[in-house]
Amino acid sequence: MTNVFRLLLLGLLATITWAAPVSRPDFGLVYNDDADLAFVVPDRAQSEALLRANLGALADTPVKTLVYCVGMGGDLMYYNTKVASRVGWRKSPDETPGSLMEKRMENARVCLAQGADAVRTAGETARRLGLRFIPSLRMNDAHFMADPDKHAMTSEFWFKHRDRLTIKESPLAFQPAYGNLLDYTHAEVRQLRLDTVAEVLERNRDLVDGFELDFNRFQVFFPKGKAAAGAPLLTELVRDVRRRLDVLAAAVGRPMYLFVRVPPSTADCTFAGLEIARWMREGLVDLVSPAQIMTLAGDMPIADLVALGRETGVKVVPSLYPRASWRLPFPAAPAAAENRYAGAVAVREANLEEIRGAAAQYRQLGVDGFYLFNFYNAFGSARPHDERLYRVFRDLARPEALAGQTKVFAVTKSYYHDGPGSYAYGKQLPAALGAEGTGRVTLRIADEPAATPLPLVVCELRLGFRGLPAGAKVAVSVDGRTLADEAAAPLARVTVAAVTGRPARQPDLAETYVHVPLAAALPAGERVFTVTVTAPGPGRPAQLTDLEVRHAYRHELEALWQRVPAELNAVPAPRR
Repeated sequence: MTNVFRLLLLGLLATITWAAPVSRPDFGLVYNDDADLAFVVPDRAQSEALLRANLGALADTPVKTLVYCVGMGGDLMYYNTKVASRVGWRKSPDETPGSLMEKRMENARVCLAQGADAVRTAGETARRLGLRFIPSLRMNDAHFMADPDKHAMTSEFWFKHRDRLTIKESPLAFQPAYGNLLDYTHAEVRQLRLDTVAEVLERNRDLVDGFELDFNRFQVFFPKGKAAAGAPLLTELVRDVRRRLDVLAAAVGRPMYLFVRVPPSTADCTFAGLEIARWMREGLVDLVSPAQIMTLAGDMPIADLVALGRETGVKVVPSLYPRASWRLPFPAAPAAAENRYAGAVAVREANLEEIRGAAAQYRQLGVDGFYLFNFYNAFGSARPHDERLYRVFRDLARPEALAGQTKVFAVTKSYYHDGPGSYAYGKQLPAALGAEGTGRVTLRIADEPAATPLPLVVCELRLGFRGLPAGAKVAVSVDGRTLADEAAAPLARVTVAAVTGRPARQPDLAETYVHVPLAAALPAGERVFTVTVTAPGPGRPAQLTDLEVRHAYRHELEALWQRVPAELNAVPAPRR
């Protein structure tokens, strides 16, 4: 290589910006408060005191970062904004007398007229608690979209520019109303968001530790077929926010971090027009939180994001939710116990065992931590929080905290039309078992019983079905190894109607549960389950709605001290 060529090559390389991996701090457990409780009563002083009490319940917990929504949706601010709209900026038709919406809007109007600034109050409280404070802006919230003329969350900007600056042709065929969202193709829309970010940062420059762009609320930014062309526009918006944060960091003398919440896979990000890999490799963002739209999942396909995080130093922190799909919760009593479903009702609220299971599945992938979304009222509105939420904080704080804890590993069920060609990856369930009555489902088992001194006492598989024919026999295998076959021995079955006294009305709620006690824990990692239903005659194929594995441990040290036997899946002795 000649010296001239070397000089030319060096000159070319000098013009390319390479983002070397940056060391980011441990953000701890990240807790999002969506500010629904910003103005609980129509009085500024009392509302501020209640907001401080609300957030003060996070004191001395593993929560180290508070993310606080600056607006109701993405367009109505919880402070006296000069660039967007205030909450309650107009009296809307859906503020019907006595409704919660009427009360919320009236509370906001009174408090804002008295000079309230919920974002600043939240930031001051976070500072007092020693938490990082990250204001968050929802980039295209859709709560108003179905009936924008009547909805209280529709902004003045939207009314002024509805004919020119909205998406119009929804990229999601199942919901034309996405066409009412703002179209990021237009510079005015992007500038509105940038102006809002700048305003929040300037008003709270003494309090903030960065900013969050929430691209998961909601995942639509461009008209049908225009996301690929529009993606560079969103990347430039992210660059602009990064530059503003860097300027602020230099001015105040402390680091500023950029968080983004994004759809639950890189493919879903691409569908939405989000160049997430570029943002990470260019060092534009510091934390990425892949997220479902609304339900708990332990199987988001985020392995490539985790790998990108290791490559770039960007923290990958999946969002967890306190809501699951419809089901009767997996009962704690062993499979052969009497009345193990006694009192059970169909619910959507996620329980501790399911949250732990999802967290363990992501820990196995190597994530950097967790982001709790919509947990502010997950177990009620009392403050301090219900003890279950503090247990969630404890269990998610460190990888070793999950060892020896009872967990349910569940295959995530479809929600709100997700799937190929939509806003989120396709789910495996519910699934018709096909003409031959067979289906295959993958589930990650993220538990190592040998890693804890506590004995495993329950290891059980549960299958949920709809349309299970009378007299049909169920067989299930894992990785080609038979676990159970009703052709050889019957399995315990429970019908939802018998437990609840009513048929399973929700389309994803099982009608029948089949329980399979396991002789030993399954190997950790992704396991492939094959489920076969053999019907006595021709008919419509059954649908598999649920596949879950539950692990429970004995935690009573005194029982171990007394050498009480710990038998796997033992039936408790009857009470006398």
